[in-house]
Amino acid sequence: MDQNHSSESGFICVKDLKEGDNLLQYFHLRSKDLRKTRSGQDYLELTVGDATGTISGKMWSDAVRKWGHDFTPGDFIKIEGRVETYRDRYQIVVEKIRRADPSEIPDLSILIRSSQCDPHALLMELKGIAATLQPPPLGELVVHILEQHSSALKDYPAARMVHHAYKGGLIEHISTVTRKIEAILQVEKNINRGVAIAGAILHDIGKIVELTPSSQGRTLEGRLIGHVILGTRLVREAAVEKGVAEMPWLTEIEHIILSHHGETQFGAPVRPMTREAMVVHFIDNLDSKLKIVEEALEAADSEGFSPYNRWLEGRAYAGSSFYDAQEETDVNNSREIS
Repeated sequence: MDQNHSSESGFICVKDLKEGDNLLQYFHLRSKDLRKTRSGQDYLELTVGDATGTISGKMWSDAVRKWGHDFTPGDFIKIEGRVETYRDRYQIVVEKIRRADPSEIPDLSILIRSSQCDPHALLMELKGIAATLQPPPLGELVVHILEQHSSALKDYPAARMVHHAYKGGLIEHISTVTRKIEAILQVEKNINRGVAIAGAILHDIGKIVELTPSSQGRTLEGRLIGHVILGTRLVREAAVEKGVAEMPWLTEIEHIILSHHGETQFGAPVRPMTREAMVVHFIDNLDSKLKIVEEALEAADSEGFSPYNRWLEGRAYAGSSFYDAQEETDVNNSREIS
């Protein structure tokens, strides 16, 4: 076994954590769920992370009573604890924890994940798609909005903690939703491509007003109004600026933005009423759910199951591909040993 080390004298990345490590350092809290042991004792199931990945954390009943109430998902936190192995996966047993103010963290970049995609390339791709939309004034409006907010679109997360909650996550999410809808348009011929693709590109544009770039929180407008209304307002203001505010397709795009959450209990002022709004709603939901599964499986146990995930209301399972990857890793390790 590797010699144990401590983070008290320096930061240890999640990817470098080992069994027996003693920790006293900052993390970004991704999830927090109160659960019960078989004996009925409360414990907290946590997911914490940094720029290199995520790891599960456990807070047992004594620690929960002392430290378990003053922090929420999305916070930066400081943890004192140790790394143990459970079901062939590392986890942190948290002994003490507190919320940390961003100002006290020497280098926030070590805790904030970034998209693995190239945000600039994704933006250029979206601008190229937007330029093909019909009628031409619609395409020009979408290109104008992309150019006007290019820096924020490339930098912002898509959510505070649910999915794509990292730097560049917003442009990644918009791009994958747009690509998925382009694929559906090859099958569904009665959908208006211009309206659907414009809606896909603009459905979450309000996030650049709702969220802060670090994904640490929401702005005052974000808290009081929300990205759905803020996004509709932003698009309407751009349309007035471009002289297309009276075009009928603008109302249809606004409807997509207003309805893309699907149901009122999920923050949609109206439900989808057009084919284009329905396809954006369902593809947006699909894209976010697939990302939630992908991120949950980063902490999968030796049987391929993720920890309980509140957004999935259960666990995710990696499937047979998980065992294929495990076998390949085992083979490569045996070759290195020999």
